[in-house]
Amino acid sequence: MAGEYRFSMDQKDIVRILVATIDDFIRGRLINKEQRNLHKEQCAERLAAEGGSNDKDTEVRYSDQAVLANLDWGIEALEEALNTSNMETKLARLDHAEKMLQVCALLNSNEKTAGVPNFYLAAWAHLNLSYLWKLRGNAHNSVLHILEMFIVDPFFSRNDFAPELWKELFLPHMSSIVGWYSEERHRLVIEVIPDSSDLSFTADLDQFFNESLIFSLRPDHAEKLQKLEQLYGASLDENTRLFAKYFKDCMNSDSSSTKKVAPMLPIAEPPMTPLHEVSRSIPDYIKFGPILPKSAGFSSIKPKSKDGTTEASRPKGASSPTNNTEKFVGRYCQSDLLEENEDDPDQEPYDSYDLSDTATYKLLSPSSTRTSEDEQIGPNEEVSKMGSRKHSPTIFSPIASPSVPSPRVLSPTVNERKSESRTLRLLSSRGEQRVATSALGSPATRSDYSFSSVESDGEKDGHRRICKPTHNTTYDNVSSQDFENCSIDKLEEESRSRSSENVTHMVRPPKDFVCPITGQIFSDPVTLETGQTYERRAIQEWLKRGNTTCPITRQPLSSTVMPKTNYVLKRLTTSWQEQHPDLAQDYSWTGTSVSTVGSTFKRRSSLATTPCQPFHGSLNRTYESLNQKGKKLMQEAVSLSPTSVISQATVEKIINSLKPFVSCLCNFENLKQCETAVITIAGFWKDSKGDPAVHSYLSELAVVNGFMEILLNSREREVLRTSIYVLSELICADGSVGESLNSLDSDFDCLASLLTSGLSEASVLMCLLRPTFTQLSAHDLIPSLVQLLQKKNEDFDDLPFVIEPKDAAIAMLEQILMGADEDSQSRNVESLISAEGCPALVKFLDGAEVRRPILSMLLCCMRVNKGCKDSIVEKIELAPVLELLYTGNEDDRGLCVAFLSELVQMNRRTQCNQILQKIKNEGAFSTMHTLLTHLQKATIEQQPSIASLLLQLDLLVEPRKMSIYREESIDALFEAFCRKDNYNVQTAAADALLHLSGRLTSSGKCYAKSWLLKLAGFDQPYNALMKDEGLRKPDSELSEREEEEKAISVWEKRVALVICNHEKGYIFKVMKECLKSKSLEMARFCLVIVSWLCHMASMLPDTGVQETARRFLLDELVNVLQSSNSQEDKILACLALKTFISDPAALEELGLYARSINKTLRKLRRSSSVVNAIMKALMNLPSVDTTELWSYTEVGAIDSSSNGEVLSLLHLEGRVLSGHSDGTIKVWGAGNKVLRLIQEARKHSKAVTCLCVSSSYDTVYSGSLDKTIRVWSIKSEEIQCVQVHEVKEPVYDLKVNGKFACFISQGTGVKVFNFSGVPKHVNFNKYVKCLALSEDKLYCGCSGDSIMEVDLSKNTISTFYAGVRKLLWKQNIYSLHLHGDLLSAAGSAVDGTAGKTFSLSNKTTVGSFSTGVDVHHMVASTDFLFTASRLGMLIEIWTKEKHTKIGSVKLGSSASGSHTKITSLTTDDGGLLLVGTSDGKIQVWALD
Repeated sequence: MAGEYRFSMDQKDIVRILVATIDDFIRGRLINKEQRNLHKEQCAERLAAEGGSNDKDTEVRYSDQAVLANLDWGIEALEEALNTSNMETKLARLDHAEKMLQVCALLNSNEKTAGVPNFYLAAWAHLNLSYLWKLRGNAHNSVLHILEMFIVDPFFSRNDFAPELWKELFLPHMSSIVGWYSEERHRLVIEVIPDSSDLSFTADLDQFFNESLIFSLRPDHAEKLQKLEQLYGASLDENTRLFAKYFKDCMNSDSSSTKKVAPMLPIAEPPMTPLHEVSRSIPDYIKFGPILPKSAGFSSIKPKSKDGTTEASRPKGASSPTNNTEKFVGRYCQSDLLEENEDDPDQEPYDSYDLSDTATYKLLSPSSTRTSEDEQIGPNEEVSKMGSRKHSPTIFSPIASPSVPSPRVLSPTVNERKSESRTLRLLSSRGEQRVATSALGSPATRSDYSFSSVESDGEKDGHRRICKPTHNTTYDNVSSQDFENCSIDKLEEESRSRSSENVTHMVRPPKDFVCPITGQIFSDPVTLETGQTYERRAIQEWLKRGNTTCPITRQPLSSTVMPKTNYVLKRLTTSWQEQHPDLAQDYSWTGTSVSTVGSTFKRRSSLATTPCQPFHGSLNRTYESLNQKGKKLMQEAVSLSPTSVISQATVEKIINSLKPFVSCLCNFENLKQCETAVITIAGFWKDSKGDPAVHSYLSELAVVNGFMEILLNSREREVLRTSIYVLSELICADGSVGESLNSLDSDFDCLASLLTSGLSEASVLMCLLRPTFTQLSAHDLIPSLVQLLQKKNEDFDDLPFVIEPKDAAIAMLEQILMGADEDSQSRNVESLISAEGCPALVKFLDGAEVRRPILSMLLCCMRVNKGCKDSIVEKIELAPVLELLYTGNEDDRGLCVAFLSELVQMNRRTQCNQILQKIKNEGAFSTMHTLLTHLQKATIEQQPSIASLLLQLDLLVEPRKMSIYREESIDALFEAFCRKDNYNVQTAAADALLHLSGRLTSSGKCYAKSWLLKLAGFDQPYNALMKDEGLRKPDSELSEREEEEKAISVWEKRVALVICNHEKGYIFKVMKECLKSKSLEMARFCLVIVSWLCHMASMLPDTGVQETARRFLLDELVNVLQSSNSQEDKILACLALKTFISDPAALEELGLYARSINKTLRKLRRSSSVVNAIMKALMNLPSVDTTELWSYTEVGAIDSSSNGEVLSLLHLEGRVLSGHSDGTIKVWGAGNKVLRLIQEARKHSKAVTCLCVSSSYDTVYSGSLDKTIRVWSIKSEEIQCVQVHEVKEPVYDLKVNGKFACFISQGTGVKVFNFSGVPKHVNFNKYVKCLALSEDKLYCGCSGDSIMEVDLSKNTISTFYAGVRKLLWKQNIYSLHLHGDLLSAAGSAVDGTAGKTFSLSNKTTVGSFSTGVDVHHMVASTDFLFTASRLGMLIEIWTKEKHTKIGSVKLGSSASGSHTKITSLTTDDGGLLLVGTSDGKIQVWALD
């Protein structure tokens, strides 16, 4: 590996390249299933062949069969792991495969198993183990197994198992061995071919080494060839093993902290083969080096004729053996060897050649289209072309020599060489250097105004031209006085005269030893297909500038790849340099000026790395990344400039040509001329390829100011773009240029104005200046930057800016958004969203340099304005985000996790699941495995968000089996909850767990708390949230909402199942500790989580976690009820406690707190329906004494005796209505348990006997002895009579529904009135004492202890309860009360019973009131029934469920006399008990 480079490599670099190369190889194998199957079949055939070569009668031992079976099972298990998507199965199969493969990997290499060499089985096992460790994500172990494979069996590893990897890792180190093999084989082939002395030394001898020749080989020749092949293969195997051990030592040394000494790089030594064994007399010219093909551009050396002339002088029609051999084109060439530019120390003097003969040098112009390893074709492509040679079946070569036929192109004729450009010939002599100082100070350059082949060719690069009329002219046409009268001839003459002065007494080097481009003696000559030879660096630069023709002949080049070095010519030039050392030094490339200019350029580059403006925060990373990218492009563009033979030959020319235009720009007298000067200067700059000298000349302050004046005054778009292009190039290479521009705010204001005016390229220069947030915020740049991003890419293709304008725009957008305070950030985000910036940013996620800032901005937008999330989800492709997650550092991964977590927080569960599925499936590697690795390495602050995302991905499938991802993520969440010393971590974990519930609003907020309160019967928070968030769907979308609710329900159950069952309910123990948190906010977070988990656990199959929840949480929830000041917190605690009452043990434990929580529960019962269930369960507990749960306090009495008796009372939403015997109706306010008179209405002329309210609680009905029924509308503070109905009979009791008004009058039966016409009399010959109305059923309590049922819809009468008649005893039903499916009736006491409760559905008795007192009045609250007797002023209190008497209230102390009676009774659902008496008082009792 290190052999590929001309410099020594650090051990870490070697390890890095090893890991990257082998990782790429393994990844390709894992992706290509067909290739793996084919490889498996080939190896199986090899095993069969090896096994079949043994004696057929030999019995294979069982242990051997087991070893082979283990190998087969291991490979099958590995394939199953590759094919499954279930991570548990994958891990299990990988573990099994490792056990099986290790059996074969540890075999003794010196033995055999079932006739197969163990080293083959071990190598195959190591290859599959490397696949296994790659799947586990351990690149280090994967590399070690590959290297162990090459150590155990290098032969089959490089031929069967991994030939392409061997060619890339090991072949570059075998150049000396391959070279030795090629030369030795070449010598043997020469011995075999007859009349080889008549052949050209450039002929491809494989053309003559045909099949007939192979069969005619003498035994000694065949044996020599066979020994050579065997020796060559053995040498490759030995050195492969040697380098594999070295690479393995590098890997182990790099990973070990104890090993300090790095391993030494081995050297591949070729075998030492005695020459007498393989060769006879070798011609001298062979010692120049390996033979090149004829197609490389050489002319064959012809044997001299008798008259001394060569065969080349013969007529074309003459025939000769040489002419016959010219029909063959050689295929075996020097390119079989890896390129070696070192001189041969064993070369002999070239006495057989006359170096002064020009014709001789024309013969030495090889042209090979083969490419060396350090050229455009990389090692893989180079080696992959091996094996094109066809060997004899009897001769096996471990590696075929690479050979590619070259195109048959004839060498150029002498006339073609005479047509060589005079400009190019001028470069054959170099002049001395001088310093030319211009008005602005020109740097030191060469004084000879010599043209390179580029200028002489009039090179045109059309796609970079800005102003064609100006830039199409060559440098000769520039308007400089120094060059107007300067012609090519004069320059050539001046150059020759100077050269003659310097080398007056020296012999000039032969022309064929000098590069026509550089004018220097060849150092690395290459011959093109046209037959012309050039210095490698010069022709490379020529081709990189876009030229496709030969510089001299102008013939088009069919191939742009570099040929191999012309070793013959190189050795000849080396020999001549040894003979003329003084002259060779003058004509050789010394590089003195290169180092000088190079050091200057390095200093300027160091300045460019210094920020021009201080920049705060992590945003500097984006600017730095883009600037580094620009500098890298600049360095690539100018990499040849400090050492470029072309630019150094023309730098003085370019600078002198720039002088008049620069002077025009600096003076700035004529705008049009200055604009033309800008276009011309840009052309010179581009053609100079960023030469440091030209850069220094243009970086002067006066020049920079001239460009800024152009930006301030010009209106020509092309001129403005060109000025920005030049300035950006200058700034990128030298930061001091940017400092001069930053010194004036007006310069940045000018650029901002240009950007807002539509000049997109201004963003490049603004970005390079690294503006502060204050500078950017001073201009409204967001719309302009977004508009720039929305433009098509081709808008910027004509100028090669160091930074893409769109990348620059993204960098500035990031600073505008992320560098602001919270308020400014919100405004900027809204501006970006309104400009449709989010979809525009999403399109550029493919760009690696801007991927991080784009994600940061999108995340910021989603957090500030949740409404933009839908547009982002609609447009985004997740592959770039996942790529950053795989390849980025820890900060990048943290950003990706935050972005993905925010992205999946959608209010639609189905859409959220779709996004999660994309995250899980897309990408080159497992996203879940990457997140797991990141989770294990992340800080505790980062773990909750990672764990939440990983858990969501795992729960996309039904959690039926154990999952390592699920276990790790839940453990991470629990660990975060336990960090009592880190409140932020606890809060993050609680927030992550709540978001897992899946109940999110459109803004991404979790509404689990409001939803839980709604389940508990407290709807107000939920309704308010839905109204604000707009989550309520119209009827047309109701079905869609139902589907979403189903999806949420399924998701909730999955999450709750895995959370609650993890370690048998460990979450409840964690929550117990968190409920004790000193932070009220954290405790409330956990209360919501507890309520949600308890509610969900009650809906899941009982696995014992409910008992665990009770054991850890019941005491804490009771504590919340007793100590919390928040009604919502108490309701949430009740919701959790309700899930415990179905468990008898839990209910018994809760009963211990019944007395302490009873008061709180009674207060909550109006707000929450679950409280009634808890209270009902507690009341039914045998261990609970219900009398202890009730107490009362007399609040006071209101005297209304001036209005007579209080005949009726009605409690209505914080108000009390009383009807009096004088016809007055009074309205009282009941706030704070104190009655306050609000209104007194006197509409009835006689006593108001009854009051009732409609089911909608907006209308009150009053019945009176004045034979009227009045209808009252309820206002905010008062009631108002809206209707009067004459019924012609006094009304004693009244019940109303929406259709009918039923009342009791004189006589038997009941009256039914439909608010129109005359009341209908329903007579059943019994006196009715009381009424109860339920929809269309009217129940009448009658004399004779009976209850009649009247069906108002069918007009039918039936007996509901007949009662029991007692002799000489008058029995009546005085009060009826409906509550749900129960009907309670109270009246005369018979046998110690004064009333019963019936079931309406089956008319059976479900309870009775065991009292000896007649009951005349009865009201009911949620939990209790209150009964009152007419005499005695006694009120008894009963439980509604069990009809157990829990207490009584005696009103005798407040009554004015012993004859006072209770005339009316009402309650406000248990909080207040109001009693009306015959003495005109209203007594109030507070119930506790």
